Amino acid sequence: MKIVASEAMQCPTLLNNGFGGHRIEGIGDKHVPWVHNAKNTDVVTAIDDEDCMRIFRLFNEPEGKAYLKSLGIEGDMLCKLELIGISGVGNILSAIKTAKYFEMTSDDVIFTLATDSAEMYGSRLEELTAEKGSYSALQAAKDMEKCLFGQATDHLKELTYYDRKAIHNLKYFTWIEQQEKEIEDLNQLWNDRQVWDQQFQQATRWDEMINEFNEETGVLKRM
Repeated sequence: MKIVASEAMQCPTLLNNGFGGHRIEGIGDKHVPWVHNAKNTDVVTAIDDEDCMRIFRLFNEPEGKAYLKSLGIEGDMLCKLELIGISGVGNILSAIKTAKYFEMTSDDVIFTLATDSAEMYGSRLEELTAEKGSYSALQAAKDMEKCLFGQATDHLKELTYYDRKAIHNLKYFTWIEQQEKEIEDLNQLWNDRQVWDQQFQQATRWDEMINEFNEETGVLKRM
């Protein structure tokens, strides 16, 4: 199994201790989350936020969907594309980049997360239309070729043991110096595997909480 962490190319904190602004909403940046198990992270990828925005339009603009339909993508799949938000697109592009790097084939299994839906970003489509003009079939073809088919293995790093430790050590500046956690707890995250076993034992309760939330909001009933 290979575990991959993905971030914005414009803010490559894990890739090279970088910083900056980006448009892939919904992902943290400029720090390493406390609950990121750096020791079992095999690869870091950085995705251009421009690619994310272009594919987001491809998946959600009428002309984009019409182009995808002309390629033989079925209607049910087209409807489901609206379940993928900007960071979800970033994850898909990261998966493509990873699959190419490891020369994966149909014998391999790769999965990623659709972390949010397009419903949250309707204003972004309006902003892109105002900035770049109406979406067209020609633009859809360009975006498909460049941003999906054209994903390469640049801005990707397969991590050594000490690369992982360097990422883990970045937690010090946020969580020890700023958030005043204990240095012993930080060291335990690196040295004690049971910490992560205990963390993920909570998954059953997390699933229950997700189901409770969905029931309260009625989101699944509307879909």
